[in-house]
Amino acid sequence: MGEFSAIRLSLGRFLVLGLEFQLAGDVLRSAVAPGFTEIGQLAAITAIRTLLNFFLTREIAEEQAEIAQDAEEPEPRFATP
Repeated sequence: MGEFSAIRLSLGRFLVLGLEFQLAGDVLRSAVAPGFTEIGQLAAITAIRTLLNFFLTREIAEEQAEIAQDAEEPEPRFATP
């Protein structure tokens, strides 16, 4: 389970980074040729990507907290008959 969580967290971090680069690319593209249509599209894209980034970051933080909590709990001991 620990290896799966580590892979999942790594993938989540790469997705967050990718969303940030895409947003920066869209901002630069609209700065070159600004128009009301492009600015409106950029605002919509920014809102959607910001929400995705927020929820993805929150999910990563929750998963990291869960992993840390699991690491702190002692191993269960089985009673011997």
